[in-house]
Amino acid sequence: MRAGGEAEARKGPGTGARTPRLVVAVRPGDALGFRLAGARVEGVPPGEEAAVLKRISGDASSSVLAVEEEVLAAMPERLVRRVRDRGLPVILPFALPRHWSDEGRGRAYVAAIIRRAVGYGVKLGGAGGEP
Repeated sequence: MRAGGEAEARKGPGTGARTPRLVVAVRPGDALGFRLAGARVEGVPPGEEAAVLKRISGDASSSVLAVEEEVLAAMPERLVRRVRDRGLPVILPFALPRHWSDEGRGRAYVAAIIRRAVGYGVKLGGAGGEP
């Protein structure tokens, strides 16, 4: 390896380019699991949705904003539309399961994204590959 090669290898691909950054917006009581997973988390108390969205969308390092659907529903529609029109951060709504056996509604959303991208519906398997 040539001199400096090891340091270059540690930097990885895309050095100098903006590294995509995920931000998760959830109610404060739902934030712990995301923090433990290493995500940047914004705990959003009721009534603070617009301020949090403005702060995140103004941060150039935020590329993807995963927003729990209850939080997203409380955000001003006009502001959400403006952020989506700008393109970054990409808003990715998701639903948290509220019961142990509940998978949430994320599966339907992912299927809709795939259907839009490839032009036809794809049946997603369940846990362990089962439908």
